[in-house]
Amino acid sequence: MRYLVFHLRRYLCGPQVAWGTSHMPTLKLTKPLIDDLRPQATDQVYWDQSLRGFGLKVTPAGRKVFIVMYRTTDDRRLRKYTLGPYGVMTLISARTAAQKVLLARLDGQDPAAEKQARRRRPVGLEIGAVIQQYKLEYLQPREIGLETVRILNRIVLPLWKGRQISSISRTDVRDCIEAIVQRGALAMAGRALTVIRAFFNWCIGRGIVETSPCRGLIPPSSGRSRDRVLSDDELAAVLRTGMTLPDPYGPIVMFLALTGQRRSEVAGMRWEELDLDKNLWTIPARRTKTRRGHVVHLTPKMKALLPDRDEEQPLVFASAQGKTFQYFSAMKKRHDAASGVKGWVLHDLRRTVATGMAALGVAPHVADKILNHQSGAISGIVAVYQRHEFMNERKAAIELWSNHVAAILGEENGSQAAPGPTGEPLGDKVEKGLSPLRQDPRIG
Repeated sequence: MRYLVFHLRRYLCGPQVAWGTSHMPTLKLTKPLIDDLRPQATDQVYWDQSLRGFGLKVTPAGRKVFIVMYRTTDDRRLRKYTLGPYGVMTLISARTAAQKVLLARLDGQDPAAEKQARRRRPVGLEIGAVIQQYKLEYLQPREIGLETVRILNRIVLPLWKGRQISSISRTDVRDCIEAIVQRGALAMAGRALTVIRAFFNWCIGRGIVETSPCRGLIPPSSGRSRDRVLSDDELAAVLRTGMTLPDPYGPIVMFLALTGQRRSEVAGMRWEELDLDKNLWTIPARRTKTRRGHVVHLTPKMKALLPDRDEEQPLVFASAQGKTFQYFSAMKKRHDAASGVKGWVLHDLRRTVATGMAALGVAPHVADKILNHQSGAISGIVAVYQRHEFMNERKAAIELWSNHVAAILGEENGSQAAPGPTGEPLGDKVEKGLSPLRQDPRIG
C-alpha cells in the first residue's frame, strides 16, 4: 500500500517531487519577484503557480534560467528542458515557450530528447536547412535584428535554394552582390555581404564548411555618403504628417526625431528598458549597433508618445500583430505623399538631430554620446582613457533639442530653455554665441 501511495504521489505532484525538489517554493512568477531573487548556496528552483512544470532556476553564481519539467507520455521518464536565461528571454516569452514544450509533450513528443538529438547529429548540408539551423541556434538567442533575417530569406534563399552549401563558391557570392549593386542598392549590397560573411563564419565554427566563399571579397563602395539634413520647415512637415499616420509609425518617427537613436533601437523598444520615474531609457548592448549599453534621457514630450502599457506585451511600439513593427517602406511612401518632403530617409533624422544640436551650441563630444557613436569627437587613444559619459550635459542637450522641436511645431513649451550644466539656461548661452556645454568647467 505504501508503495502505491508513493508512486501515486509522484504522478500527481509531477516534476517537483520526482526531481527531488519538493521543498522548492511554488509561487506566482512576476518580473519584480524574479529581479529580487538572490542566489543561495545551492541551485534553487522556483515553480510557477499558473503553469505546472514551468520554473526559474537560480544558480549560486546568480544566473537565472527558465526551465520546464515534464514526464514522457510513453515510459513516464522525467525530462528537464532548458528554455533560456532570464534577460535574454522575458518572463512572457519563457512562459509561452514552456507552453509549447508542454503541448508537444501532450502530442506524444519528447522535446528535450529531440533538442539533444539536434545537437548531436550533423546539420543537413542543403543551404536552406543550414540557414534554418543558423536562425535557431545563433540569431534567435541573440535577438539579431530583422534585417539579417530578411536578407537571408529574400536574397540568399531564393538564389541558392536546393544547393549544397559546399557548392557555394566565391563567384556565387560575388555575382549575388553585384546583382544588388546593378539595381542601384549600394548600401544593401554592403549589408548583404556582411550577413553572408557572418553566416559562413558561423558554418566554419560548426565544422560545416572548411573555408568561407566570402574570403578575399572586397565590400562594394557605398558611393557618396549621405549628407541630407532636414530644414526646420521640412522637419516640422515630416513630424506633423507622420503623427497623422497609423500607430505605431507616427510615434516611432517622432521618437527618432527627438532622440536621434537608430530605427531598430526605437522600433524594438521594450517596457523593461524604461525607467519612467527617473526618465531614462536604457538600451541593452545586444540591441545597439556598437554592442555597448546606452542610456537616453526622456523628456515629457517623449513620454507623451508612449502608449498605455499592456502587461502581456513587452514591446512599446508593437505592430497590430503584436510583433516588432517593420512596415516602414509602405508607410514611408504614404508619409512622403502627405508631407511633400522628398529625397529623405528615416536615418536622415539622426543626422538632422546631430546637425541641429550643433546649431544650438551642443558640443560635438556630447552629441556623439547622445547618438552612441562608435567614434566621433573623442576617438583614438583619447577614447581608450576618456570614459566620462557627460550625463548632465546629455540631459541638458536633449531637453534643449526637444524644446526646439516643440518650437518649430508651434507648441507652447517650445520657447522654454533647458538648464545648462551649471544651472544657466542653454538658450541664453546660444544667444551669446557660445558653445553652452563647452563652458562647463568640468570639460574645460
